[in-house]
Amino acid sequence: MSVSPLALLREWSSRTDGAALRGFLLIGSEPDLPEVERNVVPAAREMEASVAVLGAAAPGTEPAAVFRPERSLALIERSGPDPLPELVLLVGDEHVVAAFGGGAPGLDLDRRPWSVLRGGPEGVPWAFADLGSWLRERAATGPVPAPMAAHLNGFADRLEDLVLSCPLEDPTRVAHNIDGPLIDRLPEGPVDELCLYAPLRGADPEALRALVGRLSPVSVVLGAPDDWPVEDVEAALRSLEEIGIRAEPRRVPDGVPRHGGLVEWAVDGRRSALTIGSHPRSLVRPAEAGLVLGAIVAADPPRAPVSPVAEEGRESEVAAEVEASGWTLEVDSGIHHVRGNFTNPVPVAARIAELVAEGDAPVMVHAQGPKAWALLVWSRPTMLLASAPRGSAWRLYSVRPPATPSSRLGGEGLSQVGLVRTSAPLHRAPHRDIIAFLDTLGTDHITLLEKVGFLGKTL
Repeated sequence: MSVSPLALLREWSSRTDGAALRGFLLIGSEPDLPEVERNVVPAAREMEASVAVLGAAAPGTEPAAVFRPERSLALIERSGPDPLPELVLLVGDEHVVAAFGGGAPGLDLDRRPWSVLRGGPEGVPWAFADLGSWLRERAATGPVPAPMAAHLNGFADRLEDLVLSCPLEDPTRVAHNIDGPLIDRLPEGPVDELCLYAPLRGADPEALRALVGRLSPVSVVLGAPDDWPVEDVEAALRSLEEIGIRAEPRRVPDGVPRHGGLVEWAVDGRRSALTIGSHPRSLVRPAEAGLVLGAIVAADPPRAPVSPVAEEGRESEVAAEVEASGWTLEVDSGIHHVRGNFTNPVPVAARIAELVAEGDAPVMVHAQGPKAWALLVWSRPTMLLASAPRGSAWRLYSVRPPATPSSRLGGEGLSQVGLVRTSAPLHRAPHRDIIAFLDTLGTDHITLLEKVGFLGKTL
């Protein structure tokens, strides 16, 4: 899923069980320090959590460190490109959340994709024990200052205690290069498909050849953004062919892949991804050249291809209806944002969802009027609605054919037909059924509310 560190902190603060946050850790080669100091640290300190930030000094600058009782910052010497992975860790008495980043350096914290792993009283995945091992190794590997090393070891101790208190089997795995190159953590082939997502920054030939040799894919696909010019796609394909890798292009929509990785593979219909983001060279990096950390997570199946003719016809139909209604429509990070002078955004969101839906693929629509908004998430046969000020709650519906979003929500009032669950208010964590539904889509309520601007409004 894509979720920012700040959103994770806000999610924790909105918990209804009052669980305390004891520690917050942020690691990254190029942390956005102004953003961290302005928003992230205050959000963590508001919950009385200790804060530790480990980064790398900018090229040509000296290492620096600040240690206080409530927060610590260390910028270590930059030993090479990408010296640190991207990791966010929130630890409480019984709950723990880890987010593994895959975004390219230079993007701000809120725009980078993060894959999230969670644990709690119902179970803590064994992957957290592997994360603890990596933190210990990072603490023991120079040039981490002693106070920061103590923080890392403290987090490792807590992770191991949580795992042993309630271990849980989970398909997510932490991958590192402590005992050998990261590529050794990947399955041995053959796999049905290897998908590489463009752009392949830093993808040196050695790493890509090793990847193909390890997975032995039947086919290789290059996923390219929808808005990439044809000549750029062809250039990327040629660069792969020059090192002996023949790939077929596949256009992917904005916001894909959600896991933030650039390496994905499929075996017997099951897809997995490695969240090393834009750093494929990390696949073959030995531990002595720098410790690497990532996560192997489940990936969404690719969308069914749409023919250019059908796609053009569908887009024309959508554009015509939107223009005739006096609205505007744009897509950002997988959400269709429709704006207009409508007084009731709920039926508008329902109609747009029907217009832009592609087969069984999930669709998300945010309708914003002058005084009200609605957010609709439709993944057949389930539909989730959030709206404010009308309703000001989460509503989970069952929408089975021949029912449609408009047949459920096309009237002036909020329909009770097909209503499965209501959870209010919006600024609180919703019912577990709603959390579970969003989790199947690789997102959560905080991320969605953040994207529609609700979290910035006064409650």
